[in-house]
Amino acid sequence: MSSPVLALAEDPYILRAPLPDDLVVQPHRISPGNTHVNSRVRDVVWSLGPLTDQPGAALAYIHWKDCPTSLRGELITLVWTLVNGERRPTSVQTRGGRVSRHGAVRTSLGILMWLRWARWLDRHGVHTLADVDREHWLAFAHSLRAQGVDRNTMKVYLSYLSDLWEYDQLTVRPAGILRPPWDIEGLDDHLPEAGESSYGENTTEPLDPRVVSPLLVWSIRLVEDLADDILAAWNERIRITAQARANRSTPAGVASLHAYLRAPLAGGAPLPTATIRGKTGLARFYLAERTGASLNQVHRAVQRDGLARVAAERPGPCPLTTPVTGRIDGRPWRTDIGFDEVEELWRHLGTAAATIILYLTGMRPQEKGTELRLMQHPTGRATYITAGESGRLRGRPAGDDRSASGSCGRRVLPQQCCI
Repeated sequence: MSSPVLALAEDPYILRAPLPDDLVVQPHRISPGNTHVNSRVRDVVWSLGPLTDQPGAALAYIHWKDCPTSLRGELITLVWTLVNGERRPTSVQTRGGRVSRHGAVRTSLGILMWLRWARWLDRHGVHTLADVDREHWLAFAHSLRAQGVDRNTMKVYLSYLSDLWEYDQLTVRPAGILRPPWDIEGLDDHLPEAGESSYGENTTEPLDPRVVSPLLVWSIRLVEDLADDILAAWNERIRITAQARANRSTPAGVASLHAYLRAPLAGGAPLPTATIRGKTGLARFYLAERTGASLNQVHRAVQRDGLARVAAERPGPCPLTTPVTGRIDGRPWRTDIGFDEVEELWRHLGTAAATIILYLTGMRPQEKGTELRLMQHPTGRATYITAGESGRLRGRPAGDDRSASGSCGRRVLPQQCCI
């Protein structure tokens, strides 16, 4: 049931309209121990971090600049209701496959579809949700099918759109959205025919093991030995960025910023810099988080004191506080991880994990398995790799339910693979 603070007394499932100062994620939806920065309804970027409890998981953000202005107010109410509301038990029981509340990933994917739908409506001259008719629904669904998606993917897309109508019934200020036709007539007539998907079989010739073995060895080493450091650094980078965005302009913030800059401006000391896509500049988010200043205050200091020139002349590091625990040949693989290095390391880690899964299983990127049955090792022992939400790969013998590091590691490479 929804929070009593948000719901109407006469119907505990209908939420009041959000106010500009309301938190995006209300306290009743936040797990104990979740410390991600919460946004306000008035913010142009909403963080869904308070819904995300999985360590190392990337945080989802809603950028309201991507929503047409004419539809933004109605979508804000709907999204806020989706995040904080709850389906009626009768809806959960009568609509197969539905749950009372969605998790963070399902919520963020649904919102992305809603924004995509809003942009489509705006391009077709619809500027209020009450004007959506049956033909609009059918035309948008047809545009999704035209992308060549399979039946299961299309079912998911249509369920996202059905949520729009359902959650519009759970707000005190409904937009008057027409119920989608597939919710009334059934899904079958609105799905691609079996085999209609444009995704073909994986006919790519496998690489010679002698060529790919060194790549696999280093990919496994990266995942097993360095992933903990990279994931921890990624979490700190997310925290720094979110905190910098949340900082308000205060006298204390600007005083702290001036004190931090005093030594570099007096001469000699470097400024924290970041190199992003080949361009080196002042690490503004890092500087804002470290000093408590707002991004606007940092920007004004850059303009006033010529910090871009100083940073180019005296670039300095911006180390994270995340401790380095990974080792290569018994020695720490580095002394620290820089704020500007995290994104590249994150991509390397994702590439290493994908290399292991895709090569050892023959999977296409579109195929998403949670547990992938691999092969028989030369020892005759079957091994599995589990790709959990945390991004770590865990190997274990068949029949062993323990989450322990297995033998699918650095020394033994598989001889053959199958799903």
